[in-house]
Amino acid sequence: MSWNRRKLLMLAPIIFTIFTIILLFPSIAFAQEKDTTEEEISEPEPETLTFDINYSEVSGDGTIGEQFVFKVDVILDAPEEQYFDLEKDILPGWSAEVNPTTLKVDIPGLKLKPGKKDSLTIICSPLVKQDPGEYVFKLTLKSTEEGRQLEEAIELKAVVKSSGLLSLTTSTGRLSTKVEPGRGNLYTLIIENIGTAPVEDINISTQQEPEGWLVELKDNIDILHIGEKMEIEANIIPPDRTIAGDYNIKFLVDSSEDTDSLDLRIAVKTPLIWRILGIALIAFVIAGIAVVFERLGRR
Repeated sequence: MSWNRRKLLMLAPIIFTIFTIILLFPSIAFAQEKDTTEEEISEPEPETLTFDINYSEVSGDGTIGEQFVFKVDVILDAPEEQYFDLEKDILPGWSAEVNPTTLKVDIPGLKLKPGKKDSLTIICSPLVKQDPGEYVFKLTLKSTEEGRQLEEAIELKAVVKSSGLLSLTTSTGRLSTKVEPGRGNLYTLIIENIGTAPVEDINISTQQEPEGWLVELKDNIDILHIGEKMEIEANIIPPDRTIAGDYNIKFLVDSSEDTDSLDLRIAVKTPLIWRILGIALIAFVIAGIAVVFERLGRR
């Protein structure tokens, strides 16, 4: 084999390798460019809104004006701050307001900064007496920024329990009466269960009665059903020599379910016999003075 042919055979693998590299280089470069382009146009991380609810369920009696208070923390995970509208889904017969931590005002919206925790207080109150049951409220935060559709909602539950509720009033509607000392004076009280469950073992008592006074009351009441009323006769007996004037006695009803009270103003009248004697004494004094003046006039 001649030298030239041997030399050509030795160069053939080298030439083949060079041509292979030249042919593959555009594909490698294109693949790298494609990977770079895909990285550049990849979608950003999704924005999130996170709620942390301390108590999502609060119990109460459901009376008018009672406050069911919920505490909620909100955290925004996004590249920049956003403003959110607050939408409240409120049940009929209820009111609701949302307060930030630093203010006691109902706010219509909220500005959130990325990564910063904002605390909210949600207060739901019955406008009318609510029946026992569960009442669900919905609070929604919706971004107002153009091109953003970030929106999250939470549900809060107010649970109205069955419970007895006592009301102590008088038969006349007035909180005053007149009595005479040394004798019994009857006064009618009315106890009513205005709650949503029976009330048992109701105790009736007095407080702050004047020294020496006696107040006779009915024994304790075993049970008072829903909506039931009961009249209680209080026999008020001041001492014989009680000075005329105004006095106060506090009546109290209590049970394991509830308690109520009223303050009764009592005017003590002077007995008729003492008034007659007083008038007679004044007349006697006037007559005596008249006799004295008459005798002095004769002299």
